[in-house]
Amino acid sequence: MKVYISPSTQEHNITALGNTEENIMHKVADELVPLLKSAGFEVFKGEKSDTLSQMVRQSNLLNVACHVAIHSNAHDGKTRGCEVYHYKGSKNGKKLANNIYKYMEPLTPTKDRGVKENTSFYELKETHAPAVLIEVDFHDNYEGAKWIEANIFPIAEAIAKGICDYCGISYKDDPYKLAIEQIKKIVNNL
Repeated sequence: MKVYISPSTQEHNITALGNTEENIMHKVADELVPLLKSAGFEVFKGEKSDTLSQMVRQSNLLNVACHVAIHSNAHDGKTRGCEVYHYKGSKNGKKLANNIYKYMEPLTPTKDRGVKENTSFYELKETHAPAVLIEVDFHDNYEGAKWIEANIFPIAEAIAKGICDYCGISYKDDPYKLAIEQIKKIVNNL
């Protein structure tokens, strides 16, 4: 089964920690890809050099089962929470969004913003496959940006579990990746 992962192309969207949305979302995608591969998916991922239209075109040409756009949000420097968008009227897009949100919602440390319909987001409107756009949290909020950067792997894992549920595939914990994450947490706490 083929899946397309589309990390943010917003290289000028600066987080409260001085990073870019594009850099951080590519880190999430880079953790997500091997998790999906270990579950048996054939995974395609947009690169930093790709434009949004190129990623949508690639996704459509590859005839994937689902298209997952990964973003972080910005508003007023105070707002927090995850939200997952799907194209209005897409039953499968809504199902995919609900499956991913089911794992993201308990992970995030604040009240989340839910699953939402949208008809204007390019990736939701122009992809042939069921598509979602995940806003993992608000990066213009200092605590939100800090939480995102400290939880790259758990965010990727939540997304992987949601995709697996949507596709009817059992998620398999990757013991190697989990061990690395535990070591990183220990080192960060020294």
